[in-house]
Amino acid sequence: MQADVKRGVVKAWSTAGAGVDGSRFVRLMNRFAPGWVFSLGLLAILCIAVIAFFFINHVSFPLNLELMEGNILQHFERAAAGLAVYPEPSPEYVPLAYNPLYYYLAVPFGWVFGVTLPTLRLVAILGMIGSGVVLFRLVYIKTDSRWWALMAVGLFAAAYRVMDAYLDSAHSDPWLLFSALLGTYWIDRGQSRTWKMAGVLALVASFWFKQHGALFVAGGIFFLTWREGIKRAWPYWAAAALLVPALYFGAGKPLFGAYFHYFTWEVPRRWMEITIWAAVRYLGFIATSYPALALAAGWAAVRALRRPHQLSIWHFQLVMALASGLLGALDPGSSDNVFAPMGLWFIIMGTLALHELSQRDGWARRHYVHLFALTLTFAFFAYVPARYVVSPSAGTSYDEFVGELASLDGPVYAPHIGQLQAGYTLYPAVGWVALEDMIRGSGRSTTNRPTSRQLLAAVIQPEGAAYIVTNHPLEDDTLLDFLTEYYVLEADWGRRFKALRALPHRWDLAWPRYLYRYAPDETRRS
Repeated sequence: MQADVKRGVVKAWSTAGAGVDGSRFVRLMNRFAPGWVFSLGLLAILCIAVIAFFFINHVSFPLNLELMEGNILQHFERAAAGLAVYPEPSPEYVPLAYNPLYYYLAVPFGWVFGVTLPTLRLVAILGMIGSGVVLFRLVYIKTDSRWWALMAVGLFAAAYRVMDAYLDSAHSDPWLLFSALLGTYWIDRGQSRTWKMAGVLALVASFWFKQHGALFVAGGIFFLTWREGIKRAWPYWAAAALLVPALYFGAGKPLFGAYFHYFTWEVPRRWMEITIWAAVRYLGFIATSYPALALAAGWAAVRALRRPHQLSIWHFQLVMALASGLLGALDPGSSDNVFAPMGLWFIIMGTLALHELSQRDGWARRHYVHLFALTLTFAFFAYVPARYVVSPSAGTSYDEFVGELASLDGPVYAPHIGQLQAGYTLYPAVGWVALEDMIRGSGRSTTNRPTSRQLLAAVIQPEGAAYIVTNHPLEDDTLLDFLTEYYVLEADWGRRFKALRALPHRWDLAWPRYLYRYAPDETRRS
């Protein structure tokens, strides 16, 4: 790798430094360019190394790295046991509003490593590694430069915070990215209809990992139709139609459970809110995260539009990635992981555009605009890695936490955990996100809803002593604050279990801290 970086320094410097115009600035830049190029290469390697450390550091964390992991584990357990993943919601289990392929992909790994959170995270990590491999190969082929390929992978690694730290947690996002990227790559590079069909199938898989993958299926089909004509493209249309709408609506319930369409279609479609704040969030995220890459990608797209024969599937999928980000922004309750596909395409198209600028005679080449843009992007991605390192005492803290729960004389409901992977069984196991997902939507209040009361009946009217453990004060929770009519604060554990803190995200999960006891008589007197 070090030899590749050195060769990249020579190549990047020699091409970018040609055409010197004799100005003092350009002479100064020519002097420092080799070191600059080399430093960017080392920075990219460092970012990749940090992510590799995160993989090792996070994979065995005993509690949730993000808010949904406890519930996603339940989906995995049901898939591994051959049970319906989308049954009628109950106090024991409420499905999330995601398509199911990630849970089933993890099942063979569960046979080897166990049906656990570390296994789910391992599967997610493999998806992110796969994306990095395809990204490196793609950019290397397009640029004939290992240095530029390293830049692309380094930017992808550096975007860990910008992608909301979801790429190594138990979530389907890494596999959405990988399958969308791999399918697009196969269609782009495929010389035969067999490889192009394989690309379509990979894009179809992206839909079954997460619904937004349907956009990339459409992008691939539209490109193939534009390039080959409808008569030659009909097999791709047939495969996509059979494996997306036909399979989804025709066989979804028999395969995955009676409430499959309810959770993956009815629930998420209510989330969209077309407001000025959605546009502000969308454009603001691009401006504060990917400004240089977005401008470079936009420049390349405009140039390609002027010469339609230069349009590639990557341009088509850039449009779909932008649409995916916009759909994510229309959901005000979404985390910033919804922008990850858009960010990945900015990295791909922006990197390729900057390489093109470095090869073209002109002002941008002579003034090293590509190096400035890369440096600026790394700067916008910057974060403090220590914030994403989990505590080495997390295992001990988890055992202490489980022991504390076991010492209580009644069942415990922990909405911010959902269900634990070992040591103690929470009841009910209605995860906060799964519950809110069924309730929220444009103009809909989440406070004290009948659905909440029905699923939490055992919490509202327990047969004896009962407890609630939360990460934030119950009275500040607009979804569950009605439970303060029945529960009083028993203990504030403060920083006792801080070692179990989740990773920083758009929504701060914090750590288990507040213990509430069922005492309706005391709440009425107060």
